[in-house]
Amino acid sequence: MDLDTLRGLVDSELHEELNGVLEMCNAPFAVSNGIELVSADRKSVKMKKTIVPRDLNSNGVVHGATSFGLIDHTFAVLSNLKAPAVGLSCNIVYHRPCTGPLIEAEAKIVNESRSLMTIEVQLSSNSKLVASAVCVGFKSKKEEK
Repeated sequence: MDLDTLRGLVDSELHEELNGVLEMCNAPFAVSNGIELVSADRKSVKMKKTIVPRDLNSNGVVHGATSFGLIDHTFAVLSNLKAPAVGLSCNIVYHRPCTGPLIEAEAKIVNESRSLMTIEVQLSSNSKLVASAVCVGFKSKKEEK
């Protein structure tokens, strides 16, 4: 992804942080797994992934690792918008099998303190909720102003 494309996907309030968002979107994990940004603002991030054959488990449905990878990266992008952060925990509940062909994740801030962020991520496919997660991130540096 390049800066011009990114500028069109994020809210104008994030234009000062474009380089950091671009770095997250072009992270080797995201690129090699086909994870793409859909939209972003200060309170939510949406990302998507097109399912390919290697993403399926032995039952022919999307592997849990694939689902979690999208959830975790969407959480990471949102939690790193204000300041560098790392994940502390993630509790995920799978509600139904995921069949693709496209999966989408939306992360939203639930609560934020000086050092912690609690973020809910919902994963959907075919307009149905597939999984939900509550992730906690630790801000490794104070917010930049």
